[in-house]
Amino acid sequence: MSLTWLIAFLVSISLRAAGIAHPHPFYVNHLLVWFLVFGPSLLLLIYFLVKRSFSLNPSI
Repeated sequence: MSLTWLIAFLVSISLRAAGIAHPHPFYVNHLLVWFLVFGPSLLLLIYFLVKRSFSLNPSI
């Protein structure tokens, strides 16, 4: 758990340093944001549907 906090702290410091070095606003493509929000759940849905279609047990 402390490793997770250490990584979060390092990311926080690096983002702060990047903000100081580049003070202009950072514009992100809206499509990228939607993909990052809904992409993992859609990939899991596709994985489970494919896994279910190739399952050896037809009752599931």
